[in-house]
Amino acid sequence: MVEEKILVVDDSAEVQQQVNEMLSQVGYSVVTCSSGKEALDFLDTERVDLVLLDINMPDLNGYEVCLRIRQKFALDDLPVVFLTNREDYDSITKGFHAGASDFVSKTAVPDILLARVNVHIRLARTLRYLRDISLTDDLTGAYNRRHAMYSLREWFARSARYGTQFALIYFDLNGLKQINDSYGHQAGDLLLRAVVNAAKKLLRESDLLFRMGGDEFMVICPDTDKRGAFICAERMLEAVKAVTIIERTVSFAYGIAHSSEGYKDTDEMLHSADATMYMNKQKMRDARR
Repeated sequence: MVEEKILVVDDSAEVQQQVNEMLSQVGYSVVTCSSGKEALDFLDTERVDLVLLDINMPDLNGYEVCLRIRQKFALDDLPVVFLTNREDYDSITKGFHAGASDFVSKTAVPDILLARVNVHIRLARTLRYLRDISLTDDLTGAYNRRHAMYSLREWFARSARYGTQFALIYFDLNGLKQINDSYGHQAGDLLLRAVVNAAKKLLRESDLLFRMGGDEFMVICPDTDKRGAFICAERMLEAVKAVTIIERTVSFAYGIAHSSEGYKDTDEMLHSADATMYMNKQKMRDARR
C-alpha cells in the first residue's frame, strides 16, 4: 500500500520535527520545507496528498503560497490545512479566501491535528475515487466528456482569476471507421485503447486526456504556452502513427487553442480548437487526393 505523503511548510525547525514525528508514527510519509518558495518548487515536480502550511514565513507568507497552490490544484485535488498561531476572524477568513481547506491551531493537542489530517486525507481519497468512476471513459480509461467540460470551465476560470496559462489540444483520429468496417468494432476498440495508452506515455502528470466521444479526444495542458502545445501534439501524433492494429495504422488531425487568445468563454475556446482541427483534417484529405 502506498503511503500518503504530507508536505509540512514551516520556518520553525522545531515545529517541523514535532509534526514529522507525530505523522510518521502513524504511517504517513512526511516532507518538510522551510519556506514558501521551497514548497512551491517542490510541488512543481512532486505530488503530495496534503499540505500543512504556516502563515508567518519569510519571502512568501502562507496566504500567498496557498493562492499559488490553488492556481495548479483544486480543493479536491490537494487539501491545504493552515497550521498557525493566528486564530482571529480576519486571519481565518483570509485563509479560506486564499483556498484553505481547514485551520488548526499550533496550540491544539496533537490528537486534534492528527484527526483533522486523517479526515482530509480520507475525504480527498474518497473524492478522487468517486471522480474516477464517474468521470472516466469505461472503454479507454481516459477521462470522459463530462469531466472534460468541467475541467475546461475550471481552468478557464483559474486563468481569468490568476493569469495561469493553459493550452487545449483537440484531435480526431483518421482511419477508425475503416478499421471498424473492415475488422469489426472489437478491433476499433483495441485501437482506441492503444491510442490512449500511447498518448498517456508522452503526457505529463499534470496534463489531462479526455475522450470526447467516438474518435475525438481533447488534452488540457496546464502551464503550457502555444509552442509547447504544438510540440506536445506533434509528439502524440508520432506516437499514434506507431500504433498498429491488424496491420493497420492511424493518424489524427488536431487543433490548438490557448488561454492567452482572449476567448470570451469556454465554448468559444473549444469551438476554435475544433474548427482548426477540422480545417487541418480537410487539408490532410486534400493532400491524399
